[in-house]
Amino acid sequence: MIERLVIALRTLGGSADEQLARFPDFVAKPDELALDFDDAYLLLRQCQQLELSAAERDAVAAVDRLLERMTGPEHRILWTEAALRHAPEWERVRDAARAALRVLGYAVAT
Repeated sequence: MIERLVIALRTLGGSADEQLARFPDFVAKPDELALDFDDAYLLLRQCQQLELSAAERDAVAAVDRLLERMTGPEHRILWTEAALRHAPEWERVRDAARAALRVLGYAVAT
């Protein structure tokens, strides 16, 4: 359970090149990044056996909030590979994902 979240956070926390390399060319790569995280976050919230501290929950929820603020038709420009590389919104997601990994006690790739 937590492993899936850690993988999603590590992917979100990686460089744009690493993020883009993770998925095949025939998919919408920014969408897949968000969907992988969303799936893992949903499983985490549904798992009653996994107890996270308030700080851990808050750190993961911060990533979710950032992605949520980027959704909707008015933000479709953010869901391109160019935006993934250059938009400050994606850099904030990367920073939040790395922060969440640190709070969870996992190494952050440099």
